[in-house]
Order: sequence, then C-alpha cells, then structure tokens
Amino acid sequence: MYDVMLDEANLWFHEYEPPLRRRKIEEAPPSPVEDLYFSDEEDMSPEEREKYRLQVVESCGFDVDFFKHTFNGIMPSGCCPYDTLFAKAGLHCYNLEKGKNLQFKTVVKVNAEIGSLYNSYSTSEVMDPVNNSLHTFQTLVTDAGKMNKARLILVTKICRLKPQVPGIGDANGRWDFDAIDDFYKGDMPDWPPNGACTKGDKLLQFYEVKESELRDNEWISLYAEAALFSEWHSDMSAYTPFEMKKVVVQTKEDVDSSMKLKSSNAIFYMTFKVREGPDCRGIVRKTSDGRTGHMRLEARCWIDK
Repeated sequence: MYDVMLDEANLWFHEYEPPLRRRKIEEAPPSPVEDLYFSDEEDMSPEEREKYRLQVVESCGFDVDFFKHTFNGIMPSGCCPYDTLFAKAGLHCYNLEKGKNLQFKTVVKVNAEIGSLYNSYSTSEVMDPVNNSLHTFQTLVTDAGKMNKARLILVTKICRLKPQVPGIGDANGRWDFDAIDDFYKGDMPDWPPNGACTKGDKLLQFYEVKESELRDNEWISLYAEAALFSEWHSDMSAYTPFEMKKVVVQTKEDVDSSMKLKSSNAIFYMTFKVREGPDCRGIVRKTSDGRTGHMRLEARCWIDK
C-alpha cells in the first residue's frame, strides 16, 4: 500500500490548492459525525489500530470498516455527486488502458479520506456489454481543488476490477508529475476565437472529431459532464444525455488523426447542449504520467444563456 499522505504532499509540491468547496454527504455515516470528529478519546486502541491498518493495506482503502476514532483516516461515507463523477472517470481511465468498454451502472459504496485533499475510494457495479456480465470496479480519485483557471481537477490513482485475492492488483497511487509535458502545464487555455479551431489545422495541432466518432465514443460526454460539473457541482442525471455539437482535440502526440481522440495527453474543446437546458462550452485538459490507472482531468466551462 502506497503512502497516501506522501502522495498528497507531492500534489501540494506541484502547486495544487485544496478544494474550496465543502463536500456534501447525502447519506449519514454508520456512526454520528460528532463521535467521529469530536470524541474525547485521543486515539484508537492498539487492537483497533492494527485492524484498521490491515484493512487499509489488504484492500488499498476500499474495504475499511468504520472506526470511531479514525481522525482524518479512511472511513465509510455516503455517496455524493462528486463520488459518482469520480467513479465514472476512473472507469473511463480503465477502459482506455485496457481497451474495454465496461459500462457504469451504480456506485455501491464509498470510503472517504478528507484531509488537505479529498480522496474518494469508490466501489461500483459495472457491466461488460460483450456478455452482459456484471463486475465490481474500484477506483481511487483525488479532488485536487482549483488552480490555473481550472474549476475542477480530478486525479485518478487506482482504477481496477476488484481483485479476487486481497492486496493483489494494479495499485500504484504515486504520480510522476515530472513526466507530464510542459505543454500541458500552467494555466488552462481560454476559449479560442471563432475560427481558431479549424479542421485539419496541423500548425495548431487541432483535430475536429467527426460525427461518426462522437457516436462511437460516447465517453466524450463524460468530459462535457466534468466541465459542466465544475460550475454546477450537482447531480448531472437530470441534465444528461448531452447533445454533443462539436469537439476539437489539440495534442502534441504524433499519431494518426483517428487516434488523437484517445491521446493520453490532449486538450478537448467542446460545445454541447444540456438536456432541457442551456448551450455550453467546455474545455478539458487530460494528462497522464504513463503509469497504470493514472489520468488527470482539468475542467472549465462557460454556460451560454
């Protein structure tokens, strides 16, 4: 099991800011919040501490019981809209890496770790459309707050099917931020002037996604959802599916045009319409350090009245 606190320190070192929002818990934890944060007890007993440690190590934080005196540790939590979005993002990362098309069904449970950053350990039910089989999916995603004009930054660290044997599976949570190209660092881009994103503009490295590609890659709407969520911070189920109007990809990766859509490092410029709602423009910057289960999405959005 990797050191979560060290990973958070690395995020701080790379100038991340803590979330400015406060997470809304929709379901009560197994024990009153007052008991958790304001107990007169100074610490867990040695027996509780060892039990907690083993559960964290063996499950990578996904299957941890409620411990009354776990201050700022991993604990069971209700599922909020952040967790649902993060679970979808983790599954998307897994699908891209594994060449799969697993479909998100529902979040089964969430373990939360709330410190300088918010870590969501979610367990979800997903379906493989090849044979309609159901699977248990686990992902650890960090809400890295706001910075560089991004209104939402989510960082995936673990994306995996739940292993049959405890402690076995892809679980390398430490990011190598130095591996990200400087082109994708710094401030998020502003919305480009009319005509700046043109199809086939090799000089600016823009590629306009074809309508057929939009139909065949429904996951693109997840990026639009992340962009809109960065402004609304609410459940998106009432506003989806979106009508994707135009998507332009910008990437430095030297790949065929048809593969730019799935580049590990790219910037997506999207125009879309919310169901029974306004037209929107969103930018999502997607990056990865090349390690399994690692994807970062930075999002911003403009809502056109």
